[in-house]
Amino acid sequence: MAEEPADQAFTRLEESLRPLLRHSEVRLALAPPGTARRLPADVAHAGRAIGRGLLLAVLEQDGVDRVHVGWRLDDTTLRVSVRDDGPGALSYCSLGRRRVTERVEALGGRLDVDAVEGWGTTVTVSLPLGTKESAGAADPLAPLGARELEVLGELARGRRNRDIAERLHISESTVKFHVANILAKLGVGSRGEAAARFHAAA
Repeated sequence: MAEEPADQAFTRLEESLRPLLRHSEVRLALAPPGTARRLPADVAHAGRAIGRGLLLAVLEQDGVDRVHVGWRLDDTTLRVSVRDDGPGALSYCSLGRRRVTERVEALGGRLDVDAVEGWGTTVTVSLPLGTKESAGAADPLAPLGARELEVLGELARGRRNRDIAERLHISESTVKFHVANILAKLGVGSRGEAAARFHAAA
């Protein structure tokens, strides 16, 4: 299997990102993985494509002054993170236009979007270093982040958005945002279907 050193892969990502900001006032901060450990070539390529796609999605927003792009590597996973200080309007669905979700799913990865209105968005993509099969993608709830699992658990108990917001100490609009992401990630069309998935996985 072809491989690529992580630090060199990130340098190639950096070289592809800087031209995107050549005529922009947005400041770009980079956090390389700090290791020459070798990555599977398809993971390195996907990490670069996802990083570029996320940056392009961020730049479509108004009011963004700073963007942070980083890679972290552990024994099993490459984590690509992109954080902005914009309006907090990015969603799981909006990233699909940049083929980000498609690339993540192709490698059995996971995408988490943490958006806070008025404060910005952090997108974290976790790509397994093994194959999709070896990553144990059988868990139907695997695409969901920790907060999304909490929201889904409350939803599966039949609670309304207002009740969920009160129990989790978040705003009702944030609950709506998480519910929309949950439906999109699970590929279902209703709260009832999402609840059924939760109960089936319990």
